[in-house]
Amino acid sequence: MIYHPRIESYLEPSEDLKCVKESLTKASNNLSTLKTKFDKNLYLRTETLLNHLYHRVNRISQTPDTVDLYKSTHIHFKSLYRDMLGLKPQASQELSDKQSDSTILSVTCERNLISEISKIKYSGKTCVRAFIQKVEEFVTSRSITYDKLLTFAYEIFTEDALHWYRCVKDNATSWNELVLLLKQDFGSQDYDYRLLAEIRSRTQGESENIAVYLSIMHGMFSRLGKKISDEDKLEILLHNIRPCYASTLASAKEISDVEQLKTLCRNYETIQSRLTQFHEPPKVTSDTVAPEFAYASTSSANTTYKYAKLFNNYKSYPFNFNQTYKNQSNKNLPAVAAVSANVAEEKRQVYCPRCRSETHSLRQCTKPRFLICFKCGKKDVRYPDCPECHSNNQQKN
Repeated sequence: MIYHPRIESYLEPSEDLKCVKESLTKASNNLSTLKTKFDKNLYLRTETLLNHLYHRVNRISQTPDTVDLYKSTHIHFKSLYRDMLGLKPQASQELSDKQSDSTILSVTCERNLISEISKIKYSGKTCVRAFIQKVEEFVTSRSITYDKLLTFAYEIFTEDALHWYRCVKDNATSWNELVLLLKQDFGSQDYDYRLLAEIRSRTQGESENIAVYLSIMHGMFSRLGKKISDEDKLEILLHNIRPCYASTLASAKEISDVEQLKTLCRNYETIQSRLTQFHEPPKVTSDTVAPEFAYASTSSANTTYKYAKLFNNYKSYPFNFNQTYKNQSNKNLPAVAAVSANVAEEKRQVYCPRCRSETHSLRQCTKPRFLICFKCGKKDVRYPDCPECHSNNQQKN
């Protein structure tokens, strides 16, 4: 009979169970990764880890203080072990597929890959979430695995980040584990709070069309660690788009999603672009082929000015029937650059009482200042002291 000595742990039961809990969390993360994308090497490492934890849990001595902790740990282990067994057929299938295709060799040139990886270096001084997103896009575009990417970690990390990686590389056996450590050590604790404040203050620029603006906002939303609902996204966008879309959005019965908002705003931009290209009908000339179909004006521009402004989209702005608003759409509601109209502003009548000229205003006058009656033009006297103006007033009275 062979005697197998019982291996005793040098740790206290409570401390030993705490370490087991941490290892179970690591195994749980591995299983989540395997369910998303199966990897044979990660599966074998997880299987070995769970086998080790099985024997480790069995050799922990139970005490009255650790009964509940021991029970919860044992239940957690059994749950993870069942999940691992559920992935075993997939592992067997992958092994059999690789054995059947053992004669097929896949050869890749790593020289180009190394030069491409040099473009995604990280020093620890920039936004870690932007770096993680760039790496994910790189892996997708180059069709490489995260395990392969992890082998180039010494090429990717530089300066402070390289010192950090040398310290934590033994604790990160996969890229997903390394990402968690990156967020923990290089990410700001209040990143989501500050980013959400930036999102709420990021309004649409004057030169941004709606498609570009919504794409930028989508990128900002994707950086949040805690995702927000589609309803909250839509509410933020409705507050942050330019006010020139208000009349178009008001005509919609309900805006249910971002795609509908984009469609409505694009329709507005299309209509405004057509309005800016509108021109009055041409006059009849000697070269006109069909003069009988030409437009014949029946009134002058001076008499129809106010009606043209109201009904013919003069200046491409909607007419405002609310007299308290004072039609300030030019100042407060500028259109985006993609649909803005190149229309000249109305020229105000200017007059300089010092020069008695209508070519410039008093503020723009370059002549030396001297006393003058701004009403009648008499020099060396102000209007309150002007004898001519006041004598005329007295005669009228």
